[in-house]
Amino acid sequence: MENLVMIKGERPLWPSSSNVLIIRDSDGLIMVEAGCGGKEFSQRLVSKMRSMGLPPEKVHTIVLSHAHPDHMGGISTFLKISQPLVIISEIDAPSARNPHLLTDSFNVLMGKEYFPELGFKDSGLDLLTLFEKISNCPMASAEPDKTVKEGDKIQMGDYLFEVLHTPGHSPGHISLVDREEKICYSGDVVGDVVAWYSPSSGGVLGYLSSLEKIEKCDLQKIYPSHGEIITEKEKAIGRIRGKIYERENLILKELETGPRQFRELVEKMFPSPNQQFFPGVQILESHLIKLEKEEKIIRQNHLVLPLK
Repeated sequence: MENLVMIKGERPLWPSSSNVLIIRDSDGLIMVEAGCGGKEFSQRLVSKMRSMGLPPEKVHTIVLSHAHPDHMGGISTFLKISQPLVIISEIDAPSARNPHLLTDSFNVLMGKEYFPELGFKDSGLDLLTLFEKISNCPMASAEPDKTVKEGDKIQMGDYLFEVLHTPGHSPGHISLVDREEKICYSGDVVGDVVAWYSPSSGGVLGYLSSLEKIEKCDLQKIYPSHGEIITEKEKAIGRIRGKIYERENLILKELETGPRQFRELVEKMFPSPNQQFFPGVQILESHLIKLEKEEKIIRQNHLVLPLK
């Protein structure tokens, strides 16, 4: 595409910076995402931009798909370099201003409830400090200059993008579609990996709805925030949807022989202890909410029971 380039993160799996989309216009450059914060990630992005003839000083606008560290942590670097206009969804704007609010949308308290032996139940857990230590991808705050919602339009150079509200991974996550050019920036909804999801971010129901929303668009290319450019929309979305239902089927299979404790199901779904506290608890809870609504299970405290 003319006047549109994508700078890829080092790898699709977290911890790694998101991809960054850069669009040229008559005023300079527009970025979609700012990538990870931290000296290593920011210097790599700035150096890559300069080598491609995209001077960071020319960035006048940054559009964020959502307020997570690997997408907006690097915004502090660009606020110093060029003072760009910042655009984010109205739902995620509070977390952009005060990133400590992410503790709520990440549903961290659920992890404390089911894994009290980790020492978090009765003490504070600074999620951002924890993520910085384990990923070297610190978060940054920013005051949005403009907020957007479903159906809003954003002109970026030659492209007119429509905002799609695509929750599941973040309550205010947005994807961007140019219907004339048949391209989409999907953010974390579609990509090489299945993004984690939590109840407060939209959960399974939100994620499936978001996939359907993008699937209905007539698209030739999807630019994801993690991984390669996608030209086979149905295949990519089908793979992600399949993984989500694979998890649901695992839960139902475990319940075929009788009730299970919540923690048992977490450990079955996520054998690695490193994934159980987060995002295991949050993903399982998202599935159980869906299954309860469908009257396939009931719960008694931490016990999950099948409904025949």
